Amino acid sequence: MKERIKSKQTPKYLVLMIAFLLIVMITLGYLLVRQAKKSLITLMQTRMLDISNTAAAMIDGDVLKTVSPADKGTEGYESIMRTLTYFQDNIDLKYIYCIRDEGNGNFTFGLDPTVDDPGEFGSPIVYTEALDKASKGTPSADNTYYEDSWGKFYSAYSPVYDSDGNVAGIIAVDFSAEWYDEQLANLTRTTLIIAFLSLLIGAAIVVTIVSRTEQKIGTIHNQLNELSSTLMHEMGNDLEDSKADQNESDPNEEPVSIESLGAHIQSMQTELKTQIAQVHGHAYQDGLTGVKSKQSYLEMEKALNDKMAKGTLPDFGIVVCDVNDLKTINDTLGHHAGDEHIRKSCKMICDIFGHSPVYRIGGDEFVVILTGRDYENRKMLMHELHRRSAANIETDDAVVSGGLGDYVPKQDQNVHEVFERADSAMYEEKNLLKTLGAVSRGEEPDLSDSEDITDDLPMINIRKHVLIADDVTSNREILGDLLSDDYDIFYAADGQEAMEILREHKDEIALVLLDLYMPKMTGREVMTAMQVDKDLVSIPVIVLTIDQNAELDSLKVGAMDFIPKPYPDVDIIKARIAKCIELSETRDLIRHTEKDTLTGLFNINYFIRYVNRFDQQFKDTIYDAVVCEVKRSDDTDEEFGKSFGDLLARRVGMSIKMLARKTSGIGCRQRENTFLLYCQHQDDYGPLFQKVIDEVNAEPETRDNVRLRFGVFVNARQEENIEERFACAKAAAESISNEGKTICGYYEYIGG
Repeated sequence: MKERIKSKQTPKYLVLMIAFLLIVMITLGYLLVRQAKKSLITLMQTRMLDISNTAAAMIDGDVLKTVSPADKGTEGYESIMRTLTYFQDNIDLKYIYCIRDEGNGNFTFGLDPTVDDPGEFGSPIVYTEALDKASKGTPSADNTYYEDSWGKFYSAYSPVYDSDGNVAGIIAVDFSAEWYDEQLANLTRTTLIIAFLSLLIGAAIVVTIVSRTEQKIGTIHNQLNELSSTLMHEMGNDLEDSKADQNESDPNEEPVSIESLGAHIQSMQTELKTQIAQVHGHAYQDGLTGVKSKQSYLEMEKALNDKMAKGTLPDFGIVVCDVNDLKTINDTLGHHAGDEHIRKSCKMICDIFGHSPVYRIGGDEFVVILTGRDYENRKMLMHELHRRSAANIETDDAVVSGGLGDYVPKQDQNVHEVFERADSAMYEEKNLLKTLGAVSRGEEPDLSDSEDITDDLPMINIRKHVLIADDVTSNREILGDLLSDDYDIFYAADGQEAMEILREHKDEIALVLLDLYMPKMTGREVMTAMQVDKDLVSIPVIVLTIDQNAELDSLKVGAMDFIPKPYPDVDIIKARIAKCIELSETRDLIRHTEKDTLTGLFNINYFIRYVNRFDQQFKDTIYDAVVCEVKRSDDTDEEFGKSFGDLLARRVGMSIKMLARKTSGIGCRQRENTFLLYCQHQDDYGPLFQKVIDEVNAEPETRDNVRLRFGVFVNARQEENIEERFACAKAAAESISNEGKTICGYYEYIGG
């Protein structure tokens, strides 16, 4: 049976709506009449003052103050009467006449051009505030009407001045109050008629809307019943029972009300919200980890691209993370263990980047969008991710490779370019963790002779120095201010001073910003000199010049890049400087750093360079110089073969790398059986060194044939020369007796 929708409340609502319209119309009419009354008075006052002021300006005050009816026929008398008569005959007003001020608030009639019943000269006039103001020199008009023997009037009064500037008399203009009352009555009638008609039309519209709404609600109710049945079916409810209930409805049952329909809709809305929330959760939340899904990341990427196109995108960064060793865990322990490993890795990522959204975009891949506080602390957070992953290598806990990409305004065209840089950096980090013992995508570590063990730079944040060479002071200061947040700055006012600073700080300067046209030595001469100096040739140079044609010549001489004057956007300058430094360091590493192929430790030259950087960056930290001497018996090669020495070097090298990580240091293989470590001071080295010995002697062939001795030079910076520091530590190691149980000696510094 088709249900009929009709609310018992409809007549009540209809009466309330009509009453509301009536109140609105009455209020509106009252306000309109009130405002019209004010407007009419203002309009009338303005018009009266315009007339009285104009007439007063046309009358001679010297004549007005002495003239009387006895002067009739004189030029002065006739001039005043002509003026007043002109206004009386040609302007829409009731009366115009002269008033004499008798003093003490008493006023009398002066000349009056009225033909019928004029004011008698010298007879009193009704006092008003406006009249009093005019007698004192201020034109004024009545706010309320007054009444005398001629009728009810609104009047305006304007003073007439004599040649001495005194008020000689007053010109008065009368407008009938009956005209005002008639205008107001007409306006009131018009307003009431409009309000009544509006009320009738509004009521008719309301009745029509209510009638049609009831019809539409009936249709909507039937549609909602069908939708409700569908929802109940989807949610597992018994649809047949619902239909039966509908078909068995009592024909005498009262019609369904609008209120019950509202409750029905609210119930369905609640169910729909539940369903939508479930669908949204499946689409935008990763079911395994609880973080955001790949679909959510794609929508965020689209939103960021839109903001990038509009130029409204703030600074942000992207971190791409990859879970190491997942394939091995899945293959050996099963996918349940693999899922648990993913959850542990995700938790570590979320803990580190606690103020940024995390997305799982693949089986073992995660993305983090860095903004706000996390973006400002991004380098520290990336270091923390590396530190935790490196520490977890030994415990078989979660190891996550992460790479960071920063958004570069005006360079990046879309978010994918930032993602690509982060992904590339992630693979570099993966290689670094691999050299520390991490397993990447199911690859087991291979320690065969053919393996080429490599390592990356230590994870330290060293502030770089930039030399700005320009003979114009303002240019130097502008660039210095732009770069001072990211770099330490040296300044040179000419080429000769630039060369002196370069030679003095050659190990600190990461890049030179060089003007081509300077006194004493030009920028071209500076670059030429740097090219023939083995200590300066690797320092990158960016040329600064207003001469656009000099770019090719500068690049030929040795410049790495070119920045025109006037300077472009600061972000472009910073991006070019950062890229040049990065390329230079990469080139410098290729040229100067060779890893020990057996141990993966740095060679002595590279090691000394970074010891020097540690000293510059961490001036308030105590660092110790440590030497490890490996002694083995003479017959080990005959007993175990010549490969024994290589195997021993590998084991010691791996242990020194572990020790370097624990002590925030850097390790080196100086010679075949000598290893160096530069690390933060430790109060007790005994347990650390003993663990190295235990790891090296874990196999039978080394247990009785190899002995390790350690020497420590505490607070090694007491000795300025780096090579001498480790010579002191070596002396401490050699002071230990070969037969004794002591494994560590300390060097006592006696320098001056």
